[in-house]
Amino acid sequence: MDFGLLTVKKNNALTDGNIPDRKVIANKLVNVLCFEYEQKGNTFKIAINDLANLLGMSSNSGKTKEMIADGLKILQQPIEVRNFEYKGKGIKWLSAPFLSRAMITTEDKNYIEIKLDDILIEALKQKEHYTIIDLEVSNKFKTKYGIVIWEMYLRYKNQKREKVPNEVTYQMFSLEDLNKKFGTNFKYISKMLEGIERGLKEIEAITEKKIAVKWQKDLKQFGFFWKKEKELPKFETDEREFIEYIRTQYVNELLLEIDNYKNNIFEGKVAIACSSKGRLYDMYQQTVFNKNHSKQLWNYLFTHQNKITALKQGKFNF
Repeated sequence: MDFGLLTVKKNNALTDGNIPDRKVIANKLVNVLCFEYEQKGNTFKIAINDLANLLGMSSNSGKTKEMIADGLKILQQPIEVRNFEYKGKGIKWLSAPFLSRAMITTEDKNYIEIKLDDILIEALKQKEHYTIIDLEVSNKFKTKYGIVIWEMYLRYKNQKREKVPNEVTYQMFSLEDLNKKFGTNFKYISKMLEGIERGLKEIEAITEKKIAVKWQKDLKQFGFFWKKEKELPKFETDEREFIEYIRTQYVNELLLEIDNYKNNIFEGKVAIACSSKGRLYDMYQQTVFNKNHSKQLWNYLFTHQNKITALKQGKFNF
């Protein structure tokens, strides 16, 4: 298990989706299972201790196992996806659970066998828009308000909006929308604002991002407002542009040295570089990166550009 590359491209159908029983553990589990799916496919086994570690939880706690079990049960409740194709057939509407099966056998009781719904995963693959989630940040949240609003912020953080200064943006939700997102049943604006304010304080404590909320009485919606992140060059905000930039500007230069890199075929120290053919390789010649390893590494390099030796001096050890 590689705990260094902890980012996931969470499809916006899931980012926007409403888990019926919104517990923090269920939201974190979606992110972690998406992370595992990206590497292993729809069906995979994972050690219970590894799953707990990916969730930022104590692996030896009985309470941890109970919380994971509760979260897995929640994820077997259906979500909805519209307008996609499956095996040549047009699907107008699908209601299906994200998690099709979670099983522990008597022969292998330290592992959980996970199966994600085949049709739902195919639908998500056809929906190209996604939000990049850093699991290490996500796992720090303790409230459902904090983690849900944080992912909303990541989803819309640089959205262009009219009638506001260019450096500012916002997102609007009705009381009904937020009750679905948080799994609550508040009837009064004041009660919803209490929960939101707790989430915003948690977000600022964890990420230093300041988000303001205001009930827009004329629109009957909650407005979330924040400053956009600074406009960056295309290669810093688009993964394809980033890969092309590295392939043309930093051929055979050290990108990132990793002391404890681990994948399914190798564990040890590597030095990541890009060849003249545009492929990632280990300058130490200790291992060869296959397609899946390279995809994971490119995504990590893209989402952690400040740690790339060729771009910013310094060595990052994870």
